[in-house]
Amino acid sequence: MSIPAYYGRPALVARYHRGTAPPSVHVVALLQYVGALLTLLAAAGVALLTFGGRLALDRRRIQLPANVEQGLTGAGAIIAGALAMVALLWLVIARKLQRGRQWARITVILLSLLSIAGTAYQAWQFADRQLLPGLALPILYVLLLNTRAARSWFKGHYW
Repeated sequence: MSIPAYYGRPALVARYHRGTAPPSVHVVALLQYVGALLTLLAAAGVALLTFGGRLALDRRRIQLPANVEQGLTGAGAIIAGALAMVALLWLVIARKLQRGRQWARITVILLSLLSIAGTAYQAWQFADRQLLPGLALPILYVLLLNTRAARSWFKGHYW
């Protein structure tokens, strides 16, 4: 019978710091990027309708309701600017999620929880089940940002 050569404690190895985020964080960041780009596209559309005015609409024979056209000509620049600011903020948060910033994770989780609470309350208040699909993305964000790999990534860049 042979005796193993080593009985001591195993060597202590420092935790390996990963260069990229775990897949769950990448999925959330990708969805955030898509949402931000769609919001930026909406801002560009509002700006085009506001500053292009009736010339852009007449050429393509697009008819807008009178109240929408009046709202766009009155406050279109403010709406376009607000949408652009939201889109840029959304892009920053998505990038910081990928880089492992804890504040970005907390921001997305808190906004998702507020969205879940608001949507659930409206579905209950109005007894409208058509609002329930609006829970899909916020619940997905909360679940994906609370996996063990995601928490480790935001805590110390390892997973």
